[in-house]
Amino acid sequence: MMKKIDNLGRIVVPKGYRTMLGLRPGDALKVEVNEGRLIMYPHQDSCTFCGSEAIAHSYKGKCICRECVETIRYGYRA
Repeated sequence: MMKKIDNLGRIVVPKGYRTMLGLRPGDALKVEVNEGRLIMYPHQDSCTFCGSEAIAHSYKGKCICRECVETIRYGYRA
């Protein structure tokens, strides 16, 4: 499928793709460039400290994985 970029730099993600991925207006997408290709995918929260997507806790809007919670709590990784 070919899509054109409008004069504000936007493209439309077709409804079928949005539905398939469960995307709704206002959802965040990650955008990356890899080997000359633009890649977009739904954003997943990750640990503020290590980047892990295995989130255990959220504190004041920041996500923290279980290993980082243990490191903060006890000074080592469990």
